[in-house]
Amino acid sequence: MSEDLDQTAAAYVLGIARGAVRAAIETRLVGDEALQTRVKLWQDNFAALDLAAGIEHPSREIFERIVAGIDAGAGAGAGEVPGTLTLRAGSGNWSEMAPGVTYTVLFEDPIAKRRSILVRALPGATYESHLHDQGHEECLVLEGDFVMGDLKLLPGDFHLAAKGSVHPPATTVSGCLLYLSTPF
Repeated sequence: MSEDLDQTAAAYVLGIARGAVRAAIETRLVGDEALQTRVKLWQDNFAALDLAAGIEHPSREIFERIVAGIDAGAGAGAGEVPGTLTLRAGSGNWSEMAPGVTYTVLFEDPIAKRRSILVRALPGATYESHLHDQGHEECLVLEGDFVMGDLKLLPGDFHLAAKGSVHPPATTVSGCLLYLSTPF
């Protein structure tokens, strides 16, 4: 379960990553060689595009509308709350973890070695049995149904899988959206 370094690097280089997200990327850049490499690549790619294009200066009015649009998409007006991270609905990268089952990482805590993720499963999708060998996993059903053996979970239901426990194969009839807090 890894992020898309290209998307993170491109958002950083373009200035789309702002506030706490940008600060987190800048902190990572100090010691993350893979991210440094991707940022350099995107800087070079965008520099080549910039050099290939003629110089155009938008009017002050258009420039202000562009900045306002970017800020509106990032939740401007609400402002940044120091020491927090806000992810907007519809943002983030979704990766496949099984056929019909995707996830997006909301936050990773390298000190506690825990990750918060959303998992989305299409109707009829299944996820194989697995062992919780690294620690406990917390699951909150946000939408749909989630079935593990004889256990059926519905919206608002919370499930804890203790370290050392094994989940039977899981499925969903109508599809589901889950919030998970899990070790890594």
